[in-house]
Amino acid sequence: MNETSSSRPLMVGPQQRSRTFAEASPVVAGYFTVSFVFGLMAVNAGMPVWLPVAMCLFVYAGASQFAALALITSGASLTTIVLTTFLINARHMLMSVYMAKALQAMGLSRLERWCYAGGLTDESFAFHSVKLGKGAPVNVRYLIGFNLFCHTSWVLGGLLGAICAQYAAHLIKYQLDYALTAMMLYVLVSLCNTRNKLIAALAAVACMGALSLVGSSPFNVFIATFVGCGVGVCLTKRS
Repeated sequence: MNETSSSRPLMVGPQQRSRTFAEASPVVAGYFTVSFVFGLMAVNAGMPVWLPVAMCLFVYAGASQFAALALITSGASLTTIVLTTFLINARHMLMSVYMAKALQAMGLSRLERWCYAGGLTDESFAFHSVKLGKGAPVNVRYLIGFNLFCHTSWVLGGLLGAICAQYAAHLIKYQLDYALTAMMLYVLVSLCNTRNKLIAALAAVACMGALSLVGSSPFNVFIATFVGCGVGVCLTKRS
């Protein structure tokens, strides 16, 4: 575990920033595209330009932001909006528990862990959990820098989309938000490099498909995640 200590100077300055950005670039591209569409939709739904930008900065959650936008435009109550977004993001509790232990083992301070938590997303969790699981040498500058590049692209995409809304509203019909799904599929496939991981992923996908047939609910993702994790743990213990 000393290999991943935050105090170990792996790379410094421009060299580390360039490598961090290179690794984050697939996520950066996907985030920019999706948040651009969000900015377009929000302003065309009647929001002022600053509001979608503020949501991208402080909420920073793709599915929750689109859900909140739909609820706001339909006149839903604040309580409904808060509860819905909370349920959609409940899976982050699972990711945070895992990363908290890993970051503590690396020797990160409380402030550094808080800074990291503010930028934790599905995609950053996928990249970082695999790196840490393999014992790859990473430090706090890489982890927080990765998240910062991703968050910045999300905010810039939302800002540009909001500014260009009156000129590029026709782009909404192209459903550019598919980029986030495509990016997650890429991340999933790249992570399934062992038989056990593939089986666990397929179990989660099958569970999600079955739950979707029963009905759409924010709990579906949470349940499917639990099933996939459970299958993965069982397979790991057996092997």
